[in-house]
Amino acid sequence: MEVIERYVYAVTQRLPEQQRTEIKRELHGLIEDMLEERTQGGKASQADAESVLLELGDPNALAAKYRGYDRYLIGPLMFEPYLTTLKIVLISIAIALTGLLAIDAIANPAEIVEQFTEYVVTLIAAFAQGFGWVTIVFAFIDYRMQKETAGSGKSKPWKPSDLPQIPDAQARIKMSDPISGLIFTVLFTVLCLYAIDLLGVWRITDGERKVIPFLNADVFRHYFPIVWVLAALGLLKECVRIIVRRRTGSMLALHVAISVASAVLVCVALADPAIWNPDFIGQLEAAGLLQAGGEGYDTVVSIWTGVTDWLVLLIGLFTLIDVITETYKWYKVKTAA
Repeated sequence: MEVIERYVYAVTQRLPEQQRTEIKRELHGLIEDMLEERTQGGKASQADAESVLLELGDPNALAAKYRGYDRYLIGPLMFEPYLTTLKIVLISIAIALTGLLAIDAIANPAEIVEQFTEYVVTLIAAFAQGFGWVTIVFAFIDYRMQKETAGSGKSKPWKPSDLPQIPDAQARIKMSDPISGLIFTVLFTVLCLYAIDLLGVWRITDGERKVIPFLNADVFRHYFPIVWVLAALGLLKECVRIIVRRRTGSMLALHVAISVASAVLVCVALADPAIWNPDFIGQLEAAGLLQAGGEGYDTVVSIWTGVTDWLVLLIGLFTLIDVITETYKWYKVKTAA
């Protein structure tokens, strides 16, 4: 009957491709058995078929049973951490952009109307991007967790013995750690995307702000994809920490992998000579802040020439300290267990 084919189609279209043929055959067999039992071997009517399908229930619910998990963009277990993270990210974006507006307003008060208009437009765009990234990261985490739960057979009836152990004080991750990490990630991203021209030597001349930039903004824009990847990695790490809230071997592996990957990406960008302002020393001289042959001139030139090496060294050292610190904290938890 057409109604049976429509029902089977509705169920199987909600399943992974590789499962559809087998489950389609299984469903047809199940429905035939139920019809035969209902009609005692007689000819089934449309009403009989509809009665059997009502007994089987909503195709969405039946498909979820076959999958072993329900489908959500953000599931119930993830929704509270998702809201918490979203609030932190959006508030951080608002604070960062408002701070930039305040800096511009103080330096150029005559252009406050244009600055405020740009601020509102940028704030809306940044909110949309922040909402999108947080939602994507949590949807990915939720999807992975549901798949792992279904694959490990944890969809079986729940028992009290399934309850996880309460982590001791050393094993717990303080909420302040991922919150500070989220704030840093947001501020770093906002700075790179919207205020890279503020990184430099500042001068206020006749009430007007002038900045001699460290970076070549035109070249730096080519590295925006790396900035987005860094933001996504940082967001992923902090979201997982908010969800798990305890130190485990898997959490340590994730932390180390993301920290090392982030450090490598930053160093790749900084190692490009074109990313730096090629006229930095000349602009300092033109502004009267540095005089050729004067006191400290050679020191400034030497520091500027080796800025890439120094920054790469500092990033590598910071990453190493961070990895060692997290490993030590995990080791203390493991040995105390």
